[in-house]
Order: sequence, then C-alpha cells, then structure tokens
Amino acid sequence: MRRDAISQVIVIDRDSTLMNVVKIVFPEVTNLCRFYIDKNVKAKCKTLVGKKKNTWNYVMEAWESLVDCPIEIEYDECLAKFEIACLPWPMFVDYVKQIRLILHREKFVKAWMNKMIHLGNTTTNRYKNC
Repeated sequence: MRRDAISQVIVIDRDSTLMNVVKIVFPEVTNLCRFYIDKNVKAKCKTLVGKKKNTWNYVMEAWESLVDCPIEIEYDECLAKFEIACLPWPMFVDYVKQIRLILHREKFVKAWMNKMIHLGNTTTNRYKNC
C-alpha cells in the first residue's frame, strides 16, 4: 500500500493504550475522540460548577460554542467568550484549558477537525447529541 493512501484520521475512544499505539504505528495520523472529551468536561462541570439547571445550561452552551468554533481565526474569540461565561469558576476554566484545549484541541474542536476528512465520524460511540 502506498504511504499516501493511508487515512489521515483514526477515530478511537479514549483508550490510552490504543492512543499510544496509534502514535507509534501511525505517527502522522490524527485521532479524534470528541465524545469522551465532551463527557469528561461535563462531569467536571457538574463537580466544579454545580447542577443548577440555568447555570449548567449557560456554561454548557459556552462550551459547545467553543467546541463548535468553525475556523481557527474565530477560536480566540470563542475561547474568550467561554472564559467570560465561566468567570465564577476559574478552576473549571483551568481544567478545560490545561487538560483539554492545550493538549487535545485538534482532536475535538471543529476548527481543527474540519481540516481532515472524517466524513462526520468524530467518535466510536454511535450516540450523537442532536
């Protein structure tokens, strides 16, 4: 098989062993794992922000706007809006930025994911939040 015929994207769940193997065997390939990153952010939000419905919806709308940011040029603006929405919860903002965005944004933020052909597949989980 020609090297350029190999897919540029592998969709996997957040299995760290599998992710490490993919890095070794296919170092030039990006793996996408939007579902589990989103799930972890929501769990952290419940812990740090709370479960009050209006607050939860407000913060999650800011998160979804950030994740669905369509182009890199708009990313900093979307991030600033997210940070403003989450001002009362700096630990949540730090978690999102340090653990998710800095390390993995190209795996789940639309601005980077859309640079690759993934045919709408961003997770191994078939459930989609519509």
